[in-house]
Amino acid sequence: MKTTKLIITTLVVSSLVMGSATIGFNKTVAESNDSKVNLAIESNEDVYGLQFEIKYNNDELVLNSINSKVDGLTFEYREKESGLVKGLLFSMQGIAISNSDNLSNLLEFDFSEKDGFSGSSTVEFIDIILAGQHGSSIDVTASNFDVNTNIVPIATNLSSNYPNPFNPTTSIDYSIGESGMTSLTIYDLNGAVVKNLVSQSLEAGSYQAVWNATNNSGNPVASGRYILKMSAPNYTETITMTLLK
Repeated sequence: MKTTKLIITTLVVSSLVMGSATIGFNKTVAESNDSKVNLAIESNEDVYGLQFEIKYNNDELVLNSINSKVDGLTFEYREKESGLVKGLLFSMQGIAISNSDNLSNLLEFDFSEKDGFSGSSTVEFIDIILAGQHGSSIDVTASNFDVNTNIVPIATNLSSNYPNPFNPTTSIDYSIGESGMTSLTIYDLNGAVVKNLVSQSLEAGSYQAVWNATNNSGNPVASGRYILKMSAPNYTETITMTLLK
């Protein structure tokens, strides 16, 4: 059976749809009282069209806009009734809007709080249809997500890995307060590079990395202590991780 995971990433609450693979998630930062929610698709086959309906509490939230994050795609949406929105995303050229085995950020939902409301409000997916090549249907599972209007600015920070000690994998939570080049690098106690976990420009937000105790060549490493160094704009921090076998 063809399976598709639909992942909703929000600035405060992330809703991860379970599927055939494990995937990390990120949280984006809101500006002012706006809550920007990114919709991403990971599918095991190419996706050529997306149709959806969402329902939100219009006594608590205002939907300012929905925007395509991919150039060259046609996106249309309309409010069927107050608090109920239908959208359609596709390519006029007949190309895939999301490639197989590749996480694709497709849409950005921009919400703001209704006057007098503060807190968390649930947005519900009423209907989602994904189309494959030649109009074939792709099975999809989606979760609702929360929009939190109590915005707290995110600071750059590296948390301790967990579990620690670990075997065979460990997770590292980190956050970026200022967009820019970010790296997470694992060293042995002699200072040699073991693994480059992250090396890319990231937007401000919260992230998670997972280390499976392998080196850059994909080979298992020996048990012992390792140093994880995080470098980000105006920030450097290290933690010690212990691998037990």
